[in-house]
Amino acid sequence: MSSLFSAAQKYAHWLTFVLLEIVAFTLIIGFNQSKRDIFLHSSSVYAGSIVKQTAQISDYLRLKDSNEELLSENARLLRELISQPRSAPTTSLDSTEYPYEVMPAYVVNNGILSIRNHFTIDRGRRDGIDKSMGIVTSDGVVGITKQSSNQFTLALSLANTDIRLSATIEGQEYFGTVSWDGGRYDRLRLTGIPKYAPISRGQRVVTNGYSTIFPPGLDIGVVDSYRIDKNGAFYEVTVTPSADVSQLGYVYVLKDNFAAERAAVETNE
Repeated sequence: MSSLFSAAQKYAHWLTFVLLEIVAFTLIIGFNQSKRDIFLHSSSVYAGSIVKQTAQISDYLRLKDSNEELLSENARLLRELISQPRSAPTTSLDSTEYPYEVMPAYVVNNGILSIRNHFTIDRGRRDGIDKSMGIVTSDGVVGITKQSSNQFTLALSLANTDIRLSATIEGQEYFGTVSWDGGRYDRLRLTGIPKYAPISRGQRVVTNGYSTIFPPGLDIGVVDSYRIDKNGAFYEVTVTPSADVSQLGYVYVLKDNFAAERAAVETNE
């Protein structure tokens, strides 16, 4: 108690000063309308600023959960969309009948400086991911899984000279192969389209579903230019990719639920 009194005596002049300031401020605000209006306005501004910053912090803390919910919803919608070609319009599929499962993932590493570019996602075998599964974004195809650990998966980027995609020009029966020649990562090649096929700049190049990696109709890119190849029988088409593989964030992994059954049938042909 004595120490408290000693401290009060030591800082008595400061305590008196603060007390008088509070009294003066109260009198000014209480008996001066214009000063009171200024005080109330300033108080509301500062209070509003604090409330806004608090809300922003709260929104930031909820952002991860919101992103996860959005990704899950996008995955569900994508699953339903890519299931349509295999089901009649009046057919209602339950969760065990979808041809493809769609799993959201985040790219944790990416490279575009090599001729064999890869990227890594934060999902692995424990999430049901294995090799040779397609990976897409909301813009289109971006790669194929190569190998997985329990928690991570390494994928071939579309900008990888080892990748080959079976593709077609939208609305046509002719099909060919999309690949990358190791040049500009924003340019792909489509080969194998016969020279009598109708083709024009700006047409969509899409997957044709001839493998268990991708269902039909997913965007790969658009026709940028074309010419007859040196053999004179097919087009050599330059394709601008729909998705930018240098700017990968959230992606979706496609798992064909009927891949094993189809492989067994085709192996026994």
